[in-house]
Amino acid sequence: METKEPKVGVFLSDSGKQLSNILDFHAITNFVKGIPGVVYVAQGSDFWHDRGLENLVETVKSKKIDRVVVAGTTPKLSEVKIAREIEKAGLNPYLMEYLDLKDHCAMPHRSTPAEATEKAKAMLAGSVERAKLLEPLKKLEFPSLKSALVIGGGIAGMQTAIDLADLGFQVNLVEREPFLGGLAARAGRFFPTDDCAICIQPPSSDVKTITHTSRKCVYRSGFSEVPNLAIHTKTRVLAVEGEPGNYSVTIEKTPRYIDEDKCINCDKCTKVCPVEVPDEYNGKLTKRKAVYSNIPSVHPPIYTIDENSCKFHDCARCVEACPTGAVKLDQKPEKTTINVGSIIVATGFEEFDSSVIKEYHYNEYPDVITNLQLARMIDNFGPTKGAILRPSNHQPAKKIVFVQCVGSRDQRYKLYCSSICCMISLKHATIIKSAFPDTDVTICYIDMRTTGREHEYYYEKARDMGIKFVKGRPTEITKSLETDKLVVDTEAALLHRMLQVEADLVVIAPAMIPAKGTEQLAEVLGVDLDIDGFFKEYNAKLRPTETKLRGIYICGGATFPKDAPTTSLHAHSAAIKAAKFLNASKITKDQRTAVIDQDFCGDCEFCPATCPYQAISVERKDEEHLAAKVSDLLCEGCGICVGACPLGAIELRHARPSQMKAQMKGLMSVNGTSSPLILAICCSECGHTAVDSSGMAMMEYPANVRVMRVPCTGIVQVQQILEAFKAGAQGVMVVGCKTEGCHYEAGSEKAEKKVDMTKILLQEYGVDPERLEMFKMVFIEGREFAEAARNMTERLQKLGRLNLIPS
Repeated sequence: METKEPKVGVFLSDSGKQLSNILDFHAITNFVKGIPGVVYVAQGSDFWHDRGLENLVETVKSKKIDRVVVAGTTPKLSEVKIAREIEKAGLNPYLMEYLDLKDHCAMPHRSTPAEATEKAKAMLAGSVERAKLLEPLKKLEFPSLKSALVIGGGIAGMQTAIDLADLGFQVNLVEREPFLGGLAARAGRFFPTDDCAICIQPPSSDVKTITHTSRKCVYRSGFSEVPNLAIHTKTRVLAVEGEPGNYSVTIEKTPRYIDEDKCINCDKCTKVCPVEVPDEYNGKLTKRKAVYSNIPSVHPPIYTIDENSCKFHDCARCVEACPTGAVKLDQKPEKTTINVGSIIVATGFEEFDSSVIKEYHYNEYPDVITNLQLARMIDNFGPTKGAILRPSNHQPAKKIVFVQCVGSRDQRYKLYCSSICCMISLKHATIIKSAFPDTDVTICYIDMRTTGREHEYYYEKARDMGIKFVKGRPTEITKSLETDKLVVDTEAALLHRMLQVEADLVVIAPAMIPAKGTEQLAEVLGVDLDIDGFFKEYNAKLRPTETKLRGIYICGGATFPKDAPTTSLHAHSAAIKAAKFLNASKITKDQRTAVIDQDFCGDCEFCPATCPYQAISVERKDEEHLAAKVSDLLCEGCGICVGACPLGAIELRHARPSQMKAQMKGLMSVNGTSSPLILAICCSECGHTAVDSSGMAMMEYPANVRVMRVPCTGIVQVQQILEAFKAGAQGVMVVGCKTEGCHYEAGSEKAEKKVDMTKILLQEYGVDPERLEMFKMVFIEGREFAEAARNMTERLQKLGRLNLIPS
């Protein structure tokens, strides 16, 4: 088949004559006209609006050109607009190459206009050569179901489910426990308002008899009656298959042994049940029956049977007592598959097991309890009906000591601050002091962290009430043999001595840790956990409710311990993110993805292990061989797999090795400077923006530095760095994102390893490895880029000219 030679049109913008005061546009124009494949050259003030854009579009429509190279300014704005207009004119938008003559050339080299002009020629030569090899890419569409799965039935999960249901999506809410509510149901009250913890924003759906006030108790909010919301309690997620927009989720509902449609919540079953066990809901401060319901009940308003303690048919008194025949002792687990377009994780957090801290004797001394246990005491529905009693003898606690940061901010256990514990202890202390003014209350703290709105007033209120504060971490809690009271040995940092504080009751504030099962759920979903064990956000600053996988979102305490207002914000955010993803009933993305030549694939499985987005799978190519395959839907186009493939079997459609090599040679083809040529391979994100900002701030560096943009530095292969030297580069800078802020998770880190490997090869070739260096920068570090360019130039001048690297 005859290959059609590309016809390149080059459009040179002088930015209202601003650039022509530095660059020789006459020389540049003549140079560009001489590049093979260039059939049209235009010069103007700009080409991204008004007459300039009209000229460009008319040229495209005339079919004179089938490739576009624009040399202009403000590329982040104008590039998008030009691409949109040429697509309307009938040219694939991916057949355009844009370069920034202002901030990458004229401004940083304004003191050396002749050298700047030569660099402009090199930039254009590289862009034209790359443009000639560009290929049209398609817009891809994937069907998406307008339904969602919410995992976790605390206040975050319930609020997310309500929001999505209100927006018209079919929602399945899954909770592993028998009742909804999570920790909020046990907390009783939330700071700083001290009102009920288990409130949510009611649904705006047409639920009859429900008034739409600012908040509602869950049981009377009407959310369980929303037609497109299905609630599954005692249910866990077993498996997730499929792709974003079309997940097939296997869930298992464990038996409740109660028919949900028949139970009338009459309590007759509990009265006849002979089995009593510690009540986990009430912090094991009291007992419950084997058949039980939490009080207050959030949802559903029915009973459940604890299969670990029930005697089943050896007893069966509950069966006889039930007036509606609701008790079903032969129920079996039920597995169901549901199909959803999106998944939201709202699994929350729980208290750290403080019994491992032996010096505090938790679970050994009954009068050492946690904040959550105290919350159940304070609750009028709790085991002591609001009275603060010593569990050891059920006598009122007259002296109470709170111990903060138990297991948190501790190198032995959890390094992080759990962020809400100070306020929880302040809440409990002030509630107790208000109800029982004569109670002596002391809080031992490392730092009181009251950072939220009105939180500092809460702290001042506690001080005004007479609550005492001791700055220091207690070393040990002991029991006095003489008085049977507890003694807290603590540092008093402000007094510069140790104190012994006597207490009837010690309340510890444990670290908050990920909910049980978080690790297993993360594995099922294929999402990452952070170093602290909580679900990892895609970007903690800007995308705190997203994961790196399309269609999977996180909210509330699943990402880190949060107070109620922040949890609510997270829930609303996750719902909106999921709704945006699901709303169009299809997922649209471009084809800037990786492609694998299965004939060359060696089935080493490096690429599936390397891909941050799980976009690569291994499938059977024929009866004897396996080969890797890329999912266009999951692939984010970073190219890390390209850099990892030892056989060169993977390419990115928009950054093929041939395109990169052609651009590299073009950039090195024009010297025009006495300084040694340097190729700066920059990632298209933070690395490239550092170059942008150096020009924006008019920071000068030598014109011998030529910039080549790649999707991610992770795409760079060792042989490509060596090819840069063969093409004429005397030095190579690889400029990527910061390791911890890489836009593609691990690209910068992997690039650094390849740079180190290349340095070893250079040494073997007799080339000084200082000719190659990796830099990690962000936008605001333009000054650092300019300085790095100057330093590299000076270093290469001292090293002298490089002889060719052998092939």
